[in-house]
Amino acid sequence: MRILLPFALALPLLVACGGGPQVPPDQLLAELARARETPVSSGEESATHSRLVQDVVDADALQDLRRFEVEEKIGRGEPCSRHPRCGQLGFQADDWFYPIGAMGEGYGGPVPLLIVGFDRHGAVDRVWNLRTH
Repeated sequence: MRILLPFALALPLLVACGGGPQVPPDQLLAELARARETPVSSGEESATHSRLVQDVVDADALQDLRRFEVEEKIGRGEPCSRHPRCGQLGFQADDWFYPIGAMGEGYGGPVPLLIVGFDRHGAVDRVWNLRTH
């Protein structure tokens, strides 16, 4: 019993600190690039994409990348001037947004949305995502 007590006390701390293996940012971004083109045919598939976008945001996988690096890793986004949510959140017209997942047959629900903001030097300085999970 005495041996288990320290483990029992440390377990919540390990869980809270994300004690599991971390996915490298480049791997997350490669998965995100693939997800952008993957058809979404159900709310469950949309939620899976949404969790991936959340993982990218939580890992700061895009933070400080230059515009050309973002384009190399996940593709060029659409100009924020084309999406009303960008302006509502204070993003600039030349920032980028990404719908994550192509519309599949028989699914008319939402897909996750990632917005990437760049500073005046062209580096990512903030991201925002619309979750569907």
